[in-house]
Amino acid sequence: MKRAVQEGRTMPHKYEEVAASIRESIAQSMSPHDALASERELMAIHGVSRMTVRKAIATLVDEGRVYNVHGSGTYVGSADIFSKTPKLTSFTEDMISRGSVPSSRVLELARVDAPDAVAAALGLPAKAATTHIRRLRLADDVPIAIEDVYVPLAVLAIESLNLGASLYEQLRGAGHDVYRAEQEIKAITLTEQEGELLEVAPGDAALAVTRVSSSRRGQLVEFARTIYRGDRYTFQLAVTRDDK
Repeated sequence: MKRAVQEGRTMPHKYEEVAASIRESIAQSMSPHDALASERELMAIHGVSRMTVRKAIATLVDEGRVYNVHGSGTYVGSADIFSKTPKLTSFTEDMISRGSVPSSRVLELARVDAPDAVAAALGLPAKAATTHIRRLRLADDVPIAIEDVYVPLAVLAIESLNLGASLYEQLRGAGHDVYRAEQEIKAITLTEQEGELLEVAPGDAALAVTRVSSSRRGQLVEFARTIYRGDRYTFQLAVTRDDK
């Protein structure tokens, strides 16, 4: 079924409108683990069918905003920001897709010689020139992560950077569409400086994610190490069993 078009714009499906209304209610007046209205109540409130309500709830479950308890009802999810791997997205794209407003505070921007580990990961000569960006990443003005990114100078120079835009969009514009990445996720504890930046206590648990990204042509274009607050960020990974 095609969506209706009004004044050149694609109109949202009814279930998307219901999901948006529930998101707004959660943001304005609900806390984690509060119960949502029942299916019957939501049908009456929005004047829609049971199928539409169920599709709206399924959308919110997929986003991590709510969760179902069999035989009990639907409840508001935790305050965590969920990342569902293996889809490859930038921080900006990730936050926008989850209905949050991303922003950044630049902590360092410089042309630097690649550290040994970075040069090895990107297949660069020792001390090759790179653009180093260190940023505090926020969602809805809440500090979520500290990000260190190294990009070979030949791929994207400092002068070409727009720090207010998605790095992946800029790489795409420069002819280096990020297509694949290898990630390592490790549990760590925060240093005093990291805790101060993320507005949590030093020694708190965190997730360190190291990512090496390549373009569609197979060129290694980015080394990133991002430290996520352990109390606000969750990775979800779907796995399957290989039946032989």
